Amino acid sequence: MAKRGYPNHQPRIPPGWRLATVEKWPINTMHGPGLRPTDWHFKTSGEVRKPLSLPYEEFVQLPHITKKFDHHCIDGWSYLGNEWTGVDMNTIIEMTRPNEGVKYLHVEGENEYSATLPLGQELMLAFKRNGEALPRAGGWPVRLVAPGEFGYKSVKWVQEVRFITEWEEDFWNKKLIGWGEPPIDPALNPWNVNNEERKAGLRKLFTHLLEEKRREKLERIRKSAGEIPA
Repeated sequence: MAKRGYPNHQPRIPPGWRLATVEKWPINTMHGPGLRPTDWHFKTSGEVRKPLSLPYEEFVQLPHITKKFDHHCIDGWSYLGNEWTGVDMNTIIEMTRPNEGVKYLHVEGENEYSATLPLGQELMLAFKRNGEALPRAGGWPVRLVAPGEFGYKSVKWVQEVRFITEWEEDFWNKKLIGWGEPPIDPALNPWNVNNEERKAGLRKLFTHLLEEKRREKLERIRKSAGEIPA
């Protein structure tokens, strides 16, 4: 049943979000670095016993999977049923052999963009979407896919995964929101929660991210990154 105020609401998307299509997938970030396959290496570092450094040709030959995940952007749109192809993060973990005490992964992309996520969370390092190589603006050669998180956690143009024992602020924590503690780790449908602490955390999230100040800060970041004219 549609909720009052949201006549087109669907259970799989947050109330008030709009649906995007393959043809109208919004691009809210820079168009990406001008990389060639020979320029890119995937690395792991930090608290690990076997750090990796793989060129693109070797990375895409790793065992990979194809799964469907919904994508929800904090700017207010969702795309349902994306088919992603890539390397399961558990494969990287097994190859890298993290030291005892590792609790988080700090995933780093271009232009200092990063995301910190709990070790063991379902994650994929994707190189295809809906059967085709990622477009440059969509994260080519490799982007993180983090089901259950809003899209800002899905780092584009991934370069390195660092294994860490303590929570480390990522791009949005430091540059945009200013939180110093780990954010709420929501269920796969993060807007559909029963836990009061999670509800409070989500109210805080929406307060920070949907108000006008967020948009002003985001514009400043885009200007500093050269995405839009100063």
